[in-house]
Parts: sequence; structure tokens; C-alpha cells
Amino acid sequence: MKRIAPFLALLAALSAQAEGPRWLDLDGEADRQVTVRRVVRKYLGHPTTVLLPDGKTMLCVHPEGHGRGAIALQRSGDAGRTWSEPLPVPASFATSLETPTIHRLVDRQGKARLVLFSGLYPIRRALSLDDGVTWTELEPIGDFGGIVAMASVIALRDGSHAAFFHDDGRFFAKDPGKPVFTVYQTRSTDGGVTWGAPTVVISAPPLHLCEPGVLRSPDGKTLAMLLRENSRTASSQLILSTDEGATWSSPEPLPMELTGDRHVGVFAPDGRLFVSFRDMAKDSRTRGDWVAWVGTWDDLVARRRGEYRVRLARNWRGTDCAYPGVELLPDGTIVTTTYGHWVPGESPFLLSVRLTLPELDARRDRPAPKFDRPLGSVQRTPRLEGWWPKRVADDLALAQAGGHKLVFLGDSITQSWRDPGRAVWAEHFAGRAALNLGVSGDRTQNVLWRLENGLLEALAQKNDVQQWVLMIGTNNSNGDECSAEEIATGIVEIVKVLRARLPKAHGVLLAIFPRGDKPNPQREKCAAASKLAAAAFAADAAVKAVDFGSVFLEPDGSIRKEVMPDFLHLTEDGYRRWAQALLPHLR
Repeated sequence: MKRIAPFLALLAALSAQAEGPRWLDLDGEADRQVTVRRVVRKYLGHPTTVLLPDGKTMLCVHPEGHGRGAIALQRSGDAGRTWSEPLPVPASFATSLETPTIHRLVDRQGKARLVLFSGLYPIRRALSLDDGVTWTELEPIGDFGGIVAMASVIALRDGSHAAFFHDDGRFFAKDPGKPVFTVYQTRSTDGGVTWGAPTVVISAPPLHLCEPGVLRSPDGKTLAMLLRENSRTASSQLILSTDEGATWSSPEPLPMELTGDRHVGVFAPDGRLFVSFRDMAKDSRTRGDWVAWVGTWDDLVARRRGEYRVRLARNWRGTDCAYPGVELLPDGTIVTTTYGHWVPGESPFLLSVRLTLPELDARRDRPAPKFDRPLGSVQRTPRLEGWWPKRVADDLALAQAGGHKLVFLGDSITQSWRDPGRAVWAEHFAGRAALNLGVSGDRTQNVLWRLENGLLEALAQKNDVQQWVLMIGTNNSNGDECSAEEIATGIVEIVKVLRARLPKAHGVLLAIFPRGDKPNPQREKCAAASKLAAAAFAADAAVKAVDFGSVFLEPDGSIRKEVMPDFLHLTEDGYRRWAQALLPHLR
């Protein structure tokens, strides 16, 4: 049977070439997933892993930030099923300027070392001779720098090692050079202790080639380098070497199924190749997600489309994900680890996915996935902060107590009717049997979760809600998290839910309040979202869209600190302006 399995895999691969690769989707399969590390409101990204020879001890390094940031080291003793908290590391690890990587190298005398690299100028490395229990400090490996050092390290046939990295001209030397993307290699003959002067592997303007992922052929004769194309004007590229990296072929485009960033691969027991990366193919149904490609070595070098294209996890914010580690366990399980925005509106965190290729084969004849991409702004999502569930439970208890006729829904701006808007609330709304359901930091997706996890049921059954007031979306507008259209979609979804579950209640849909001391793009995005949401209910007599943001502005469009001390949240004076503008629209 063992002899037949590779043959069957080959037949399946040949069949795939005729009809194109089979697309598969593992997103959301919690039994495959392990959270390696997650910290509330803290950016965690760009992990690299290494599996030790016992087949079960795994190390993971990552920066506490986007590339730049203190290096955290974690250990798993059960092949990645559970992970330690960050372990003690040398003081210099806190000075890392760029994505760290970790590799295990064995020198010509058979001595093994873990080598950790940190990039920019100069590239530095730390060593461990006891499988990561203790480390040396980070020290320069030479008078040169680079980005994502080292994206790949390959053992050569003469017992030395070649390490590959890139630079765009900013960090290779102490003084910035011309902005030309160049891939370099440096070699070590002593198992990673010292490294030679770097040599150019490839520079091919106008292509911006970078983040080299290097694989050795099953017969050991050929090296293949998969390259990110950073200008986004071409697909990812492939170059080959048949002389242990001394020379390389000209770049050739990879198919869209392999177009993306930070390719890392491993050969499964049946000889097929699994490659993990970030999908950046134009018009791809999974662009920006964490994906994998499965095919043969011959598929790769012939630049064929492969056998499977697999979405490993949906990334909810742009294309910020997937600097993966990929490890093959003794039983054939592949454990791949990366970072991404796995929860809408939350900071990225580290996640691993476990799979085997036979598990993918078993899905081959299932209906093709649709890869529906609902917006994060409508994905019902609870929050991780420890205080949030208690606050939600307290609000639910208030709703269940009953007796309310007017309901306010929103984020911190609504929540703060309790303070500093308390006196204004007591004056104008307490006598109206009003209920404040604003929660600080909430986005549209969080409000939807609250409504559909008990709140709407309580409002409908225990209260006589005659009117609701909604103002939400400013937190969705932060950075590039959501476009105006995405924010509007979230707002519209909330209103639809309210209309369906509270059909007799009338609503006041408030435009998102202006923010920032002066007119700015974020303010404009919020205004555009509000207009789109208002237009969706122009024909609904039970929903009144109102925009009185001008009451907070000076004639030149600026905002005074006496109204919004941080140019977002209101003072008592700001709440008084809000009340006076809102009262004419209440029943």
C-alpha cells in the first residue's frame, strides 16, 4: 500500500493539471487551529518557527510589533498544540529593528546550533547551543544590512550554509544607496557562527524581487527560489540554480496560484510539495488571505498551476498577514504558523493550522467552496478585553429589568452620557425611560453581536421601546480598517436588525460625529459612510436619518477642546449640544 500511495498522488496531480487546481477552504475549522499568542490591542506578527530533532519540541520567534519590536520567544513541547508564554531572552532582543527569523544549522563536525537573525543595518545574529534554552546577545554578522534576514537558510552539499535575504537600497550599507530591490546570499562554513560578505543573487528592475523562499529538489540537485514581486505589477517569480547557488536562472513568472508573499514550503511524506504564503494574486477570490499551494516539484519548476489551492484562514484587514513557519511532524502532519487579523476589528495575533495532505485529498470531490467574503463590519464579533463581557452582561441585565421606552446604542461617545454627560442625561432623558447601551470601543460588528446575543430579545420582551437612537462607526474608521462603504454596510445591518426585531419602534439614525481638530480624511470617510447609510433608509418612514455634526464645529470646520478635549469625545458642553440638537427628533 505504501508503494501505491505516491503513484496515486502522482495520478491525482496529473489530473489536476488538466482541469486546474482544486480550490479548498479550511477557514474557520477550529479543531485545526491553535492560538500561539494573542494580546488585547497589541500587534503581534511575523513569526518564524523551527522544529527540533525530537519531532515535538517547536520554537517560535516573532516581533512585538509590525516587523520592528522586541523579539518574543515561545516554546511548545507537544508539536505546537500548546505554547508557553514568552520566555526570558537576552536584553539585546528588545532592540530588534526588523522581522526575526530562526534556523537550526548543523556544522561539518555535526554540532548543531540555533541561529536567530534580526535585520536592517547591520544584520545581527544570536546563537543557542542548547536548543533555545540560553542565547548569546545579538551581534553584527558583518558590515551589511538587509530586510527579512534571513528569509531562507539552506544546507549546501559541502557542509556549509547559504542564507538569503533582500534589501531595497535603504539598509544594505550604513549610508542609504540607490532604491533598487536586490536579493543577496551570504555563506557560513562554521554552522552559522560567522558569515561571509554577501553576493548578489538577482536584481531585475523594474521587478521588485524580495523575500526569497528557497527549496531543494527531492534529488538534491537543484535549488528553487520563489520571490515576492513588491511593485505588484507582475506575478511572483521563480529562479533556479543547479550549482549550489553559485549561479541562478533568469526570473520566470509563477502562476496566479503561487503569486504572493513569503513562500515557505515542505515536502510531505508522499513527495508532494506544500507551500504556505500570503495570497496577493490580482482578482484572486482569496487575495489578502493566508493560503497554501500543493503540487509536485515538477509542477513548481515547470510553473504549472498545481493540484490544490487552499485557504488556511481568512484575513479580515487588507493584506496584512502570513509570514509563515512550516514544519513537518514525524507522522506527516504539517503545522504552519503565521499572524493575521483573524477577528474583525481586533489586533493581529499568531495562529497555527494543522493538516495532512490525505485530509485534503479526502475533500477533493466535495462541492467547490464559494469563498464568500462578508465584510468584517457585519461579522457578529465579541471582544477579547476582560471588562467587555461584564459590561455587556450588565447592560443586558438592565434591558431585562424592563421599563424602557427610549434606547441609545453606540460606542464610547454614547456610553459617556454616564459621565461627563450625566447631568445632561438626567435633565433631558432620565424622565423619558431612556436606556444607555453604548459601549466604549465598539464597532458595528460588536453592536451586532450584542444585539443578537440576548439584547434584542430583552428589549422586545421586557420593554416598550418606542424609539431608538443609533450612532456608531467611528471606531471602524481607524486607519485602513474599513472603507466608507464597509462602515455604511455595518450601520445599515444594525438598523435592519432593529427594524426586524422592534418593528413598532421608530429610529433616529445619527451621522457619525466629526472628529479631529481640523477637517481630515478620517472625518470625510465617516461623513461618506453616514450619507450612504442614510440613503439606504430614505424611503423608510420609521427611520429618520439626522446629521447635526455641525453643532460641534467652529465656522472654519475646526473643533475646540472645550467641546471635544481629544477631538473625539465630548465634554459636558458637547453633550448639551447633542441633547439640544436631538430633542426635536424624539417622539
